[in-house]
Amino acid sequence: MPVDAHLIRALTELGVPAPQATNDPQERRKTAFEFEQAVYPRLGASGPQLPVREHVVKVEGRPDVLVRLYYPREPAAGLNLPVCLHFFGGGWRQGGIHHPSVATHCAVRASEANIVVAAISYALAPEHPHPTALEQGYAALEWLVREAGALGIDPGRIALSGQSAGANLVAALTHVNRDRARHPLALQILEVPGLDLTLTHIHRNAVELADEQWADLERMIADYVPWAEDRRSPYVSPLLAEDLHDLPPAYIITADCDPFRGDGEAYAAALAAAEVPVAALRLVGLPHDGGLYEKASLTARTAQAAIATALRTLHD
Repeated sequence: MPVDAHLIRALTELGVPAPQATNDPQERRKTAFEFEQAVYPRLGASGPQLPVREHVVKVEGRPDVLVRLYYPREPAAGLNLPVCLHFFGGGWRQGGIHHPSVATHCAVRASEANIVVAAISYALAPEHPHPTALEQGYAALEWLVREAGALGIDPGRIALSGQSAGANLVAALTHVNRDRARHPLALQILEVPGLDLTLTHIHRNAVELADEQWADLERMIADYVPWAEDRRSPYVSPLLAEDLHDLPPAYIITADCDPFRGDGEAYAAALAAAEVPVAALRLVGLPHDGGLYEKASLTARTAQAAIATALRTLHD
């Protein structure tokens, strides 16, 4: 299936060159942010201005982590809303809650679903390899449960969501939570997730990538998980987990023209086999990041509306 012609045309007409590959982490993050600043406001959605609160969460043995809470209205005493802990994407090496796509989607989802969205600013690789980001995510989840009353959220109505690498962290966190605290997670939303970091699944599906694309993919994973023997852990590659029982209901979105499409669809099938409620949506004609460009793609708009609908079920 070719990439959506409307999206290709819109990106081409912008004339913004894609970021060049580099091994320098700071330069990579700078150019990725500049690219999104140039492209997203013109092709992505716009979001409402919402009340925001920021908190620093202590993480034992790891760097403290910033969590930014988006409220659908000014928080006041007695507020008791569902909450979604959100993880941004960027290959574990770049991205952040300061990126316009992340800020917009958090605000839109908080407003449209009438929930609190808690965006976590987890630490990046290679300076902070696995399991730093995952442990920060678990600490943020524990903090949301512990401080629920003060934050105006309901600890019995918690969802997790993530895009790309963030979706990998979400899936992994559901396993960590099941193995440790078993907080009652109501939903997990995985957008274009990579779930087998051994890359076995991509190879098995005979995905066609140029040599430099394979090399960059392998470097990305090596930056996040330097020790190859760890890549089969369910906390790194949830698709390879032997036990998928007792995980939260899942809403999985894959992109048609994405090397990781097979990961998400195989995980949906495996969860269903383990009797975990799951829905899977494939974005026809879109590449890995195509779901961001709502002004250029009807498919992207439909996908984001579906996510807001899924989050509204937290009120059921």
